Amino acid sequence: MPNVLRNRVAAATLVLVSVAVAGCTGETPGTPTPTPGTVPSSASSTAPEDPNIPKVANPLDASAYVGDACKLLPPAAAAELGFTEPGEASNDTSNPACSWHIRGKADGLQLILGSGNREKGMGGLAGLHKAKNAGQLRFLEPGPDVDGYPTVYFGLQDRRASGNCDLAVGVADDLAISTLAKGFDNEQDSCGTARKFASAVIKTLKGA
Repeated sequence: MPNVLRNRVAAATLVLVSVAVAGCTGETPGTPTPTPGTVPSSASSTAPEDPNIPKVANPLDASAYVGDACKLLPPAAAAELGFTEPGEASNDTSNPACSWHIRGKADGLQLILGSGNREKGMGGLAGLHKAKNAGQLRFLEPGPDVDGYPTVYFGLQDRRASGNCDLAVGVADDLAISTLAKGFDNEQDSCGTARKFASAVIKTLKGA
């Protein structure tokens, strides 16, 4: 995995597991301690306590993908997004992740399955709101629903104008999957790709 993508996986994973970022300096934080375990069935999901956080009407079970998050974006779906190289799994098992890149180009995709967040009681979009309220995120903004599932844009900062889009989709009340698109020309291209990425992941979870 290229160093830039590896560093961004570590940074995004750090945000997702709500490890404190000292001073929120914007520097790339280190990788958190992995949390072993499996994702419980989506049937055990609990509703967010904050009424402003949308509930997931039809939760999806991602437990089959904890061992290989790359399978959440099948090769054919990745190719439709312009990525023909195989996905590269992260070594961090706390929140399984996978990255795709295009040789010789800056464009990149990253997926983070927030199973570790769920185990820590910080799962779903509610967990990201908790991280924002605790000062561990500087940026959090509701995004458009993707295939009927709620989303938020998030990050240590809002990087959309520079062609980098961090999108989290709530596939259960206590489980979010992040689809990150980087290295694009503008916000429209990066966030459009992140939403298509999220849609492809949802279709995989539905078995479509």
